Amino acid sequence: MRIRGIQILAGALLAAFVLAPLAVAHADSLSITYFTIAHADQDGGRLCCSNSSDYVQSALGINGLPVLNPGGEGGGPTPLDVLGDGELTWWSPTLNNGGSGGSSDVVETGMGVVSLPFANPNFYAPNGTGPNDANFYQAAILSGTLNAPTSEQIGFSISSDDMAFVYLDGVNVCDDGGVHGASPVLCSSATVAAGNHSLELFYVDLDPTGAVLDFSITTEGITATPTPEPGTLVLLGSGLLGLAGLARRKMVRGA
Repeated sequence: MRIRGIQILAGALLAAFVLAPLAVAHADSLSITYFTIAHADQDGGRLCCSNSSDYVQSALGINGLPVLNPGGEGGGPTPLDVLGDGELTWWSPTLNNGGSGGSSDVVETGMGVVSLPFANPNFYAPNGTGPNDANFYQAAILSGTLNAPTSEQIGFSISSDDMAFVYLDGVNVCDDGGVHGASPVLCSSATVAAGNHSLELFYVDLDPTGAVLDFSITTEGITATPTPEPGTLVLLGSGLLGLAGLARRKMVRGA
């Protein structure tokens, strides 16, 4: 009976550790990581103006970044913040080389959770709260897990000034490329299986004429939850280790 009680206690505490972060977050929300890009970056202010729905390739690159589709810039200039495999580095403080002497012009400035639908008509640095983009450009990555109750296509609506790229399970489903004003773009995934699917949205503003990001899921019944922060995973691991030690001590005492 004592061992059975320990198993029940362990199960209850495990459920609490797992579900607590989800209870804090809104049912339809995503994690967000903010970046600032210096005006002096080699792509800052030089990519205007074009619209392209073919700006990036279907799959993310080896570093998990969008990959430029050569010739898909829609008539606009070709970016320079690009790795050898074509990955765009506007979201990477370590891989970006857009500054003087090949130094990085990208700085990670914060993390948080945002609700869906997301709408910020003045998405200026720092962290979408600034008055304008006179000093820095804003970039961000929104990420999380979508749950589809049935096998179906998932629809999205996105509007960005300047660029936004949405990936479902690592495959591009929305491509709002080029430096341009914001206008709604509707897109959808291929048919996906019922269950969980990873979502990533890459946003960047690179021209001092506004900064906008609107994003929503248009398919009913789809839920979105944030990507757990590293601290949450550490807490969960510590809790499980503690439970294991408690169970072991109880079993030794009861032997």
